[in-house]
Amino acid sequence: MLNKIVLRVCFAILLLFPITKMVYADPNFVHRNDVQEFILKMVKKHGFNKNDLITLFNPVKIRPQVIQHVNKPLEKEPWRLYQMLFVNEWRIQHGVEFWNKYAQVLENAEETFGVPASIIVATIGIETKYGQKTGEYRVIDSLTNLAFSNSPRALFFRKELEEYLLLTREQHLDPLKVMGSYAGAIGQPQFMPSSYRYYAVNFSRSGKTDLMHNEIDVIGSIANYYKLHGWKPNEPIAVQALMIGDRYTYLMRNNKTNQPFSITELSKYGIMPKYKIPQSGLKVKIIELDNRYSKEYWLGFRNFDVIRRYNASDLYAMAVFQLSYYITTLREKLNHN
Repeated sequence: MLNKIVLRVCFAILLLFPITKMVYADPNFVHRNDVQEFILKMVKKHGFNKNDLITLFNPVKIRPQVIQHVNKPLEKEPWRLYQMLFVNEWRIQHGVEFWNKYAQVLENAEETFGVPASIIVATIGIETKYGQKTGEYRVIDSLTNLAFSNSPRALFFRKELEEYLLLTREQHLDPLKVMGSYAGAIGQPQFMPSSYRYYAVNFSRSGKTDLMHNEIDVIGSIANYYKLHGWKPNEPIAVQALMIGDRYTYLMRNNKTNQPFSITELSKYGIMPKYKIPQSGLKVKIIELDNRYSKEYWLGFRNFDVIRRYNASDLYAMAVFQLSYYITTLREKLNHN
């Protein structure tokens, strides 16, 4: 009888701490063939010390929840839920406050890189709530778990692990202490290590590029990222579409690769922009958002695709676009009062 009671208590404790929250060290991890191959590659290709890397990987924690998060990202949720989470009153109001606080820096970034201040602010707002939530995972744990997993993106994360080790060496950071997201994204702009190395800029001219604590570097780096991925100043981002009749369904069924069209071409299928577009010759892609009970359609221009380079999701790019619009609208309204 006592044994049954003990078993029930143990089971109740397990329910309070589900397996997805378990964190433990695997002493055999560093001896795996794929990990050993990676270590040898870092030694031969980049001159790392083998014993230092073994020492680094020894305390790596196994985190099952990292794999779970990557397999079920928020970008797979319906647009209605995603919009509610990221385009909300809190992010709009705090976006205005962030903009006002760094108005001069944002103006300088816009002049330097050609990226609107509103887009920079909205990106920081969605990524980390303006620096308030930069991640609770050790980057080394996240990247290592993903790099040597069965995930179809394992090779991508293995490359990011390589970039991370190079980044921490270049920036003189302790690779065991840098915190980030479950996917290994770092700092207020949530740059993956490769983006940190290639797109981050020392906009503050402090001598060191710091995306964790220096908002000036964060602002400049996001603007630089968008510029180098093809941002075009003064071009539109997206406009809501009117679907007239049912001819558009034929196009949606047969355009599986979502090729861009001109506004004139789309009009033949009953697809029209809700508002007049000044540059009528620009190509657009059809964006279909799932509101669970209905569909919502938008036309995305080249700059919309540039935002998608930050996160390859229509939901993400639309959230950045809409949040930037509402922040701008509220800020202008408050400034006129």
